[in-house]
Amino acid sequence: MAIAAERRRYRRYDLSLEVHVKPRRRSATPYRTVTRDISARGVYFDFSERLEPGSELEFELTLPPELVAGRPVRIRCRGKIVRVDAVETEGAARVAATIESYEFIRAE
Repeated sequence: MAIAAERRRYRRYDLSLEVHVKPRRRSATPYRTVTRDISARGVYFDFSERLEPGSELEFELTLPPELVAGRPVRIRCRGKIVRVDAVETEGAARVAATIESYEFIRAE
């Protein structure tokens, strides 16, 4: 039996961080979920509806103080869905998305 080679460039971290996701469609409503894992260039999370690979989305997450040596850091990201994995719950899916761009959000 052949073993599949790891193709990821960046290390994945099993982190459960709250993330606010908004597909970049006009009628889309934001959705709150939790990450399953995250890397420097991508994120994997549960989503309530099926999305198509290639779809663009925006998402915002907060890195906790223990990960960034001090204060929580909010980050707004834009990305594209690269994979959708079906789950047993009707209409739900697990989504893998790239991080195409990001910006830090200053505390007000």
